[in-house]
Amino acid sequence: MYKSLTTGHLGIKNLGFEQTLALAKKYGYGAVGYSPVSLEEEGIGTYEALDLMGRYGIIISDFGLPVDVTGKAALNSTFPKLEKAARMAAELGIHRCCTWLKSWSDELEYAENFAHFIWALRITAKVLKEYGIRLGVEFLGPISLTKMGKYPFIHTIDQALELCDAVGTGNIGLLLDAHHCYASGLKGGEFAKHVRSEKDLVLVHLNDSPGDLPLEDVKDSPRFYPGEPGGGGNDVAAFMKSLTELKYTGPVVMEPFSETINAMNDPDAVVRLVSESTASVWPA
Repeated sequence: MYKSLTTGHLGIKNLGFEQTLALAKKYGYGAVGYSPVSLEEEGIGTYEALDLMGRYGIIISDFGLPVDVTGKAALNSTFPKLEKAARMAAELGIHRCCTWLKSWSDELEYAENFAHFIWALRITAKVLKEYGIRLGVEFLGPISLTKMGKYPFIHTIDQALELCDAVGTGNIGLLLDAHHCYASGLKGGEFAKHVRSEKDLVLVHLNDSPGDLPLEDVKDSPRFYPGEPGGGGNDVAAFMKSLTELKYTGPVVMEPFSETINAMNDPDAVVRLVSESTASVWPA
């Protein structure tokens, strides 16, 4: 596995591609998460992007799915964006794309919602597969989120893997978030008992959970970077060790929803802090 920097997860906004690469290199990252669509908006073509990546020695590990899979109307309106984004990603050597699932619905009961996502993710994953891209799906673990709508939906690793198997395209797996594992009742490395092999994992989010809350009171936020005051609920070192034991080869991305980081205005200082935090739990 390797460290990847996604500045958007750290509250850093309006940082261009080259600035992102420079920060990643300065603090020992081998990859960044970056959208091909963002590159186009910055006026950076494929060859220029590849040249910059070569100069800094940084790859792009993943990008966010540009398709809204939550409903038929939303999917139909955003699906046309997928082919172009996937083609651009392939040209840049990006082989991972990720999205997340709401763990509730106001319209569909569990079985109906499950059927919808089989359809929505299947047609999406098929396009990505044509370009050699895997799709990672993130489940949200907090029980509190399942109560936000009339009907609860997927909120455990087993349910998410069942959906991936039902999609059946062979290029879909989990975006595994440490906080969501913890909130669903799987502390530290316990998630590994539910994963069949590293092939079930597309991308990993690293973070810590509140240290002073009963599990039923844990929410989507706050989350913490490892070592941050207020965290300590999860055994993040054990989480990382289990990834090593699974022989996970993909990117690990820090995603804290941290008040400490949100109060910082210097991107350099933020990335330095996050880099040091990541190193503190990275397996030897």
